Amino acid sequence: MTGNLLIDSIISLLAIGAMVLLAWAVFRAPVPALTVEEAKDRLSFDEPDFQVREWLVDENGRAVLALGECGGLVIISRLGLDLVTRRFAAGHLPRTAISDQTLTIYPADPGSRAVRVNAPEAGLWARRHFATARA
Repeated sequence: MTGNLLIDSIISLLAIGAMVLLAWAVFRAPVPALTVEEAKDRLSFDEPDFQVREWLVDENGRAVLALGECGGLVIISRLGLDLVTRRFAAGHLPRTAISDQTLTIYPADPGSRAVRVNAPEAGLWARRHFATARA
């Protein structure tokens, strides 16, 4: 390049900044909302033996909860453009926090993030199905 360390460093940083800006502009497409149909497809692929009794859908399309006939719970949520499925057995449901329209689920393992479901019926749904839910 120029032979001057300071000028070469500035040019390199500007080039890296331009590439980051270009990547942000190209790949910043909005994440589509998660639908029950997508959740059903993913659930049938990941957990074919899970029989769903009831669904709870986030109004923002971030997550779908499926309560099973056996009392277990499956969380289907978006991680980037892909879907992630988490299954919990009936006796090992995650810690939850509820309010009138928000259900927050805190999986115990450190690699998982909290899942927040906003829906008009979320509080009632959680109180009806989770004995461990607390306000």
